[in-house]
Amino acid sequence: MVREAAAAGLELEVLALREGVEDVGVDARRTVVLSERVFKSVSDTVTPQGVMAIGHRTPAGFAEALAAAQASGWPLLVLDGVQDPGNVGAIARTAAAAGAPALAVLEGTADPFGPKAVRASAGNVFRILVAGGSADDLTGLEVWGAVAESGEPLAGAPVERAQALVLGAEAHGLRVPVTRKVTIPIAGGVESLNVAAAAAVLLFELRRRLA
Repeated sequence: MVREAAAAGLELEVLALREGVEDVGVDARRTVVLSERVFKSVSDTVTPQGVMAIGHRTPAGFAEALAAAQASGWPLLVLDGVQDPGNVGAIARTAAAAGAPALAVLEGTADPFGPKAVRASAGNVFRILVAGGSADDLTGLEVWGAVAESGEPLAGAPVERAQALVLGAEAHGLRVPVTRKVTIPIAGGVESLNVAAAAAVLLFELRRRLA
């Protein structure tokens, strides 16, 4: 993850290595070596790999993320109240893999740059433009929302024409008003897809259509 962050241009303020860990080939303003006991005490994982870093990023605004998406011909992917940082990180990783340029998170969504989300993204959260936003930012846009049922079936829905595509939390669904809704058909007896799995289906279908 630290290498991914550096490769994506993140400015690393501090690189911390556990004793016995060799140079990892990453530049930082300052590099420190910590004993195994100290390193474990400051890490938030049970089995740390021996490398940690503190980085700095320039915050992006919703308008900037929307412009980046539009410049690439993509809808802007928006997360509305997705509270599990593992899901947020997994979605960021999938967005980067599919080629989506930007991601916006609304209030109540887990911090995409929190430690767990960054780990779930395998560092790929640094490869896309990530911005904060509010429901007001969606006003006036062609907004599609992903829903478990009652939406237009994905196969025939022109979701690639949307300006924004919103995914909500599994517990409460969409909280923001949307122009149209899209549903991924699934086998009977299954209530819904995990939000990260739904994001993967939607993002790679968009990639196929926009190729």
